Amino acid sequence: MSIPFAGKPRWLTKPGAKLERLIITYDVTKKRWYARVSVEVTLERKLDNGGLKAGIDLGRERLIAFVTEPLNESGEGVALLYRGGPLKSDYFYFEKKIAEIDKMLSDPKLEETDRCVLKDERGRFYEKRKRHKDQVFANSAADLARRARALRVDTVFIGGLRGLAHDKSGKGNSNMWSYRVLKQRLATTLENHAIAAFEIPEDNTSRVCARHGCEVVRKPRGLVRCPYGHTMHADVNAAMNILARGGGRVPMQVKVLSFIPTASKVIAVNEKKNSNPAPKAG
Repeated sequence: MSIPFAGKPRWLTKPGAKLERLIITYDVTKKRWYARVSVEVTLERKLDNGGLKAGIDLGRERLIAFVTEPLNESGEGVALLYRGGPLKSDYFYFEKKIAEIDKMLSDPKLEETDRCVLKDERGRFYEKRKRHKDQVFANSAADLARRARALRVDTVFIGGLRGLAHDKSGKGNSNMWSYRVLKQRLATTLENHAIAAFEIPEDNTSRVCARHGCEVVRKPRGLVRCPYGHTMHADVNAAMNILARGGGRVPMQVKVLSFIPTASKVIAVNEKKNSNPAPKAG
């Protein structure tokens, strides 16, 4: 049987790739056919890229905060910040559309034919919201993995909360999307780029200064202030603490790169450098 399809198989070009089961399904909501092929591939991990480590903190305002070990003798590392604004906007946009349909469906005088049409439309909104979220995760992970490879990173530590509090959906809080799904997407994508990923407990990583180990003071605009006189982004500080817990070296200066991940692409926002090194303790 010969089946025409859109796109191209990614893994079948790898040496030794073994084609496994082909599953063809029909999506009732989108009214489209999909084919999924399992491919068994052996990936070789290359360890000739410097062996740098990095830490990742996941959040709501900053979807991903990534910080590397020092890249040079001056003690400067790189921080990559991926904003969560587009994901929140998508969630509330589709939530509003779904609520409007639910309001119309609550009308007892509504014809059954119209009711069926509205239910189909509501199903499409749910599916589109999920697809947008998954694509934002995929684009963020792919962009991060490429940049991590360019920075000579081969080991990443991802912060993980204890329990399932961040895996349940809810309105108006940080549980709008499953962090477990994002962590799995990051780990898979990083490993596909020959970067090892490990989960590290992130308890109290936002409350302690990564450079001095003392308690920090929360400031406006997502900043934290250390008693020794320096201020940094709270998510960058948390990612540095996660890096330290994994055995990595904490950078004394950080070059910050900011990005906006969307369902279609990742947009680079700006580049700024924290040129002031942290004061030494004591």
